[in-house]
Parts: sequence; C-alpha cells; structure tokens
Amino acid sequence: MKFLAAPGVCVWELTLACNARCIHCGSDAGRQRPRELTHQEALQLCDELARLGVGAVTLSGGEPTLRKGWEELATRLVAAGVPVDMISNGLTLGPETARAAKRAGLASVTLSVDGPEAVHDELRGVQGSFAAVMRAAAELASAGLPVGAATQISTRNLASLPQLEERLTGAGFSGWQLQLTDQLGRCKEHPELALPPDAVPDIIQFIIAVADKGRLPAYGADNIGWMLPCEPLLRSMRRPTDRFFTGCHAGLSVIGITSEGTVRGCLSMPPAFDEASVRDMPLEAIWRDPSRFAYNRAFREGDLTGACKSCAFCRVCRAGCKSLAWAATGGVTCNPYCARLS
Repeated sequence: MKFLAAPGVCVWELTLACNARCIHCGSDAGRQRPRELTHQEALQLCDELARLGVGAVTLSGGEPTLRKGWEELATRLVAAGVPVDMISNGLTLGPETARAAKRAGLASVTLSVDGPEAVHDELRGVQGSFAAVMRAAAELASAGLPVGAATQISTRNLASLPQLEERLTGAGFSGWQLQLTDQLGRCKEHPELALPPDAVPDIIQFIIAVADKGRLPAYGADNIGWMLPCEPLLRSMRRPTDRFFTGCHAGLSVIGITSEGTVRGCLSMPPAFDEASVRDMPLEAIWRDPSRFAYNRAFREGDLTGACKSCAFCRVCRAGCKSLAWAATGGVTCNPYCARLS
C-alpha cells in the first residue's frame, strides 16, 4: 500500500498519567510511563514533526494537561505551522487551563463523555466527573475554543445513548464522535463491557438518526461500519462533503507516538505494533522506511481470513479497524465487527 510522504495526523500521548480510572481504558492509563520524554526531548520532537510536514497533531494521554509544559509544546507546534488539537477528560480543565489552551493556539478540544451522570461517573471511576466535563465544555466555549464530544460505546452505556444525546444537545458541542470500545488495556479485565457484533447495525442507525435531526452533528469513528451504503451519512455529519471508510490508515497517513517516544501506526493499537523509538532514530527515518508498518504497507489480499477473505471490498477495507480486529481475534486478518457481513 502507498503511504504519504508525511502523516496527515499524528496522535501524541504526552503522558500516560491520568486523574481518572476508566474501567474501559484501552491504554491502562494512570501512572506516567517510567521513561517519558523530557521537556527538551519533547520540544525536539515538536521540531521533528514540523520538519516532517505532519498535517496536524492531536495531544492525548492519559490526560495531556497533566504533562508539565504541555502549553509550550502546543505553542511550539502551532508556531511551526502545525495545527494542534487535544483530547481531554475535562477533570482539570478549569478557566485557567481553557485560557491556556486558547493562548497556545489549539484549534479545538474534544472531551470524553461516556454517558449521563451516573453512567459516566461509574465508567470513569470518579464521582462528579460528568459535572466536571460539562463545566469544562462551558469554560472552553467561553475561551473561544470549539468543543467536541467523544463517546466509547460498551454494554454499560449503550442503552443510555439517547439520554446522553439530550444532555449534549444545546450544550455547545460542535460534534459528537461515537466509537466502539476495544477490549484492550484495562478493558480486558471487564469482558462484560464487550458489545456483540450484532449490536453494531443499531448503533449505526442511531448515529445517523442523531445527525439527521440537525441539532448535534454526530458521526461514527473508523471502528464502526465499513463499506455500507450509508457510509456518507455515518461519517459526514450531514455536511456537504461525503466521507467514506477507506481502510485502516495506521502507518499510511496516520501515526501515533507514546510518551516515551515509541512510534506506532495508531495509538489505539497495542505494544505488539511498536515500530521504533524517536530516541533511537529520527522520526522522519522511521516514517519513510518502507519496511515499517507492514500490516498495512505490505498488505496482501491473500492474508485475509474468514468472511473478509471473500468480501468484494476486501482490497479497500482490509478487515476494517486493525485495533478492533486485534482485540476481537488476536490478529488483523478478519473482523467480526463488520456491519456489512454480520
């Protein structure tokens, strides 16, 4: 598969430290990693990202605002012409942090919201976290930043999605991304959260119905759907520009970097997909080495198994979301969560 000269998007885990204890956390976040990049190393990585020509950087975690000096890192990237946004749990996002995000030049902030009060607080492991995230949304809006919402769907919050829709509607959110919960990280300790594949079609219809109302732009993440006639409705938020799923882009147009500098095609993928470290070689050398990210760059149709092998769209879809496939099967050659083949 062809890959871009530079990633269109880099998701950078600034720290694995987190002030929440989400039972569904795919990263098993909580404490920082043993050898997280120093501030000087992180600034150097900012410069490498800019030189490589990365299209945009998403600051993630853990909780990225717990990383000391995150504002300077964001400012460094923006000053070099790299658009920056952030994903946060909102627990530390008071008025001062919101203003700091605005000063740093962030384009937007996405807040994790996994259900109405009781459901969100239970999943996040922090009492009052729903109230905190809604306050954070208001503070960010007051600071002049667009605010999005992202929801991890599991058996625990599936039934309460309509209630969450009502809470988010009119609360200033510019968009609502919904995605399936991967059974990775800490979530492996909670198999009861795993949705059955036959739940996916109804989730797709829910997302389209929310978007169709025109009150809250909703869309499905890349681990939902694939090659369905409703693709434009599922992914475009009813905007004029239609979007289609064109397979996993890890290592093709997307890259992830952990807080220790380890490079993966996508941060949602487990350590089995680690490629190299920016401490050992330049990021540009890692990205432009054609032998890296072989699960996508060296993809062959003959590698596919199960229903994916005989699918008419196998060359494009390539078994859908790789992290979801890995979580469900231990491999990346078939995906039981395909809504088209289920």
